[in-house]
Parts: sequence; structure tokens; C-alpha cells
Amino acid sequence: MKRVLWLGCVVLGLPLLAACSKPAPEAEETSVSATPPPPVVDPWPGNYEGELMVRISGGSGTHKVVLVEAETDCDGDVGLAGGEPARDVSATELRVVLKPDDKTVCTIRIVRDGGKVTVSETGICTAYHGLSCPFEGTASRVN
Repeated sequence: MKRVLWLGCVVLGLPLLAACSKPAPEAEETSVSATPPPPVVDPWPGNYEGELMVRISGGSGTHKVVLVEAETDCDGDVGLAGGEPARDVSATELRVVLKPDDKTVCTIRIVRDGGKVTVSETGICTAYHGLSCPFEGTASRVN
């Protein structure tokens, strides 16, 4: 019946077309939220334990790293006095570059995968942990 009525309106002519036309859809209300977006949470800060202990503090772009060997026969550590500055390489990687003297460089790479970090080193880092205990391994977030 709706179809017949519609055709009838077209036949009757233009002046009556407005009376027979379909109703306009109601305009959707748009609301502007006065609530600010949620803050960006930095996933790095926390304590991680496993094959070594890692503490990461600070905010995005200004992280500080403390590394401690977890092996009982190792006593290596870096940054116990407040943490060594780390450079954010990407959203999942931090890099700490240490220079124990004018000739050597020790680079420590920390890669995050969820609640786990993997630590590796390149260069000469023996000044920080001796010959047999490199900063290598994984640790899981504990808090």
C-alpha cells in the first residue's frame, strides 16, 4: 500500500509532492566530550627479575636503568646510585651506553616483550661485571 500511495503522489503533481514525500531522518545529536583523553601509560618502569635483575624508572624518553647480576657467583651491577640514563630506541627497546674510559664502550640493549625483558650487551663491559658474568638474559616483571 505504501508503494501505491507513493506512486499516487508522483502522479498528482509537484505541489502535493511535499505532502507525500518521505519524512526527513532526524538529525543525529553530536556531543563534544569535555573529558580529556586518558594519559599515555609508560609500560617500561618497574622491577624485573630472572637471569638478572633490572629496575627501570623514569618517564617516557627519560628512563634510568639499574642492572644487577642474579647469579650467586657474579657481582656485576650498573647504575645502583640512581640508574644510568637509557635512550629510547623504539617503543620496545632501550639502550644504555657506558664509557668506562676514553677507549672502551659498553652498550646494553633491553628489549621488552609484554611483561618480559631481554638484556644483551655489546662492546667491552667487563669493567661492570668481570670476565665471566655478562649482562645477558631475560627477566619477568614483578611489579
